Amino acid sequence: MQWIDFQQTRERRLGQAQLDEEQNRAKNFGIVGHALVRGVAGAGKSLVLRNRVEQIVEQKLSSVLVLSYNRFMRGWLQAKLYEKQINVECDTFHAWAWRHLGYSYEYDKDIEKRQNLIDLAEQSKLKYEAILVDEAQDFYDEWFQVLLKVLDQTTNSLFFVYDNTQSVYGQAHRRKSGWSWRNLGIDVVGRSQIFDLNYRNAPEILEVAWKFIYPALEKAGMKVDRKENSPSIDKLIEPKKKPSRSSGVQPLLLHLPYAEMATEIAKQVKLALDSYADSSIGILLHPTEPKMKVLKTALSQELRRLSVPHHAPMQSGERFGNVVDRSLVVVDSWNALKGVEFDAVVIVGIDAISEKTEQTEKSESRDDQDFEAKAGLYTAMTRARDHLVMLYETKTSVVEQVEMAIRAPNQLMSGE
Repeated sequence: MQWIDFQQTRERRLGQAQLDEEQNRAKNFGIVGHALVRGVAGAGKSLVLRNRVEQIVEQKLSSVLVLSYNRFMRGWLQAKLYEKQINVECDTFHAWAWRHLGYSYEYDKDIEKRQNLIDLAEQSKLKYEAILVDEAQDFYDEWFQVLLKVLDQTTNSLFFVYDNTQSVYGQAHRRKSGWSWRNLGIDVVGRSQIFDLNYRNAPEILEVAWKFIYPALEKAGMKVDRKENSPSIDKLIEPKKKPSRSSGVQPLLLHLPYAEMATEIAKQVKLALDSYADSSIGILLHPTEPKMKVLKTALSQELRRLSVPHHAPMQSGERFGNVVDRSLVVVDSWNALKGVEFDAVVIVGIDAISEKTEQTEKSESRDDQDFEAKAGLYTAMTRARDHLVMLYETKTSVVEQVEMAIRAPNQLMSGE
């Protein structure tokens, strides 16, 4: 059986990304002051941020900082800004903080070190007329306070985009009722925008992803509302699907013994590219399961044997460049590929996601940890534009939940 045939979906592919009316409105918020966009996966948040950078540079602001959480997202932003000949400082928060303030990613779990960073930022001579943040849901509170310390108060131009449904690195308190950005000194009253229309994912993929994550949201006490109800800042936004993106191709959930995965995945990638070479494929692996590293090595060897060009970084320093544009095959963990999208995605290791049955940290409840583990898989699913294949070896409760999500009736409203 062939998993992916791009001939089935190429006619429904997204064309050149153009901002819609709401996206333009967000891009055109006044330069002075704080502003935010919260939106669902695939709604164009990063695209708006990129266009916002262009507008800010046109306003002759010279010291502009653009930050993301992961390296691949940074690579995409850098590449797109370079295409427009826009010269700004663009980096991950960790790389920026290390270079300017000596902050290491190892300090993330140490609240005292994070708080010390605020003092270091205040004592530094750094000053930016504008700061823009992608993937803001993954930034610690202290990181925002650091950025406020290096933000020029004459412009006070802070613009950030986020989606708490994709929050996989903690910050559970920001997903709870009553929390406000004002707690961090950020004032976005009258300067926020909600995006709820998912352009990226075929509706079949979006439906499965949403039906999978929704029970975990409820269990963790996270409230969901529709955009038209003007949801408060602590609520998540229910996505709307775009039926015109449908090719009728359903996501696949397949059993495959681990010993056969490298050979079979490589073969299927080759078949998919033979169907239409100008395509991108992401092979997304569980981020912490030890045997995934062995699988990545074996899979890379198989792809080379089949003469399939690909990128399979073995350490974080190899995660660079723009891996979004066609044609490309990328093999990496699904956390590393947050923010990136592909014509087809193969997810490996969903059976390595364990249900949280006991509380392991005082700071986070069992249900919060359960949500974050499943949010990683939800985020991985929503990397797929047109084809989604999920593989497992052992049938666990999480695999059964994915199976139920595939079979359950559709839930989401159309945005067209």
